[in-house]
Amino acid sequence: MLKLAAIGIWVILVTAGATFASIFFSFLGDDPEEKRPATGIENLSTEMMSIPVIRDGDVAGYMVVQLSFAADRAVLEEGKSDPLPFLKDAAFRTMFSDPGMDVRRLRKKDLDALTAAIAQEANHRLGKEVILNVLFREINYIRKEDIRNNTSNNE
Repeated sequence: MLKLAAIGIWVILVTAGATFASIFFSFLGDDPEEKRPATGIENLSTEMMSIPVIRDGDVAGYMVVQLSFAADRAVLEEGKSDPLPFLKDAAFRTMFSDPGMDVRRLRKKDLDALTAAIAQEANHRLGKEVILNVLFREINYIRKEDIRNNTSNNE
C-alpha cells in the first residue's frame, strides 16, 4: 500500500514539474520583435459607387463601380484615420475627371491606366505609399436613356 501511495505522489510531482518546465521554457526565448504579427497586404473594399459621365456638358450616363484596394498593412497601422473615404474620393475624382476615357468602349489598357491613376491619386491624398494595387470588383456603365426607360416602365 505504501508503494502505491509513493508511486501516486511521484506521478503528481513529475507531472507538476513537467508542466512548470514547459511554461518556464516557453517564456524563456520570448523576444517582442519576434512576436510582432507578420505584416502584409490588407484588402479594403468600397461599396457600390455611381459616378456621372459628363459629355459635352450633359450627363451621358453613370459608371457604377465597386473597387477593392490592396494596401500595405504596416503603413495602414501607422495611420490614425480611416483610409476608405480618401480611397473612394480618389477613385471618384480620377474617373470623373478623365475626359479621354470612353466608358462605352472600355479596353484592357484603359482599365490598367485607370487603376494605376486611382492608386497614384489615393497615395497622393493619403500622403504616403499605402495603396499597392486597385482592383475592379464590379464595373458597369448605364446610359441616361436606360435609366429613364427603366423608371418609366416601373410606374
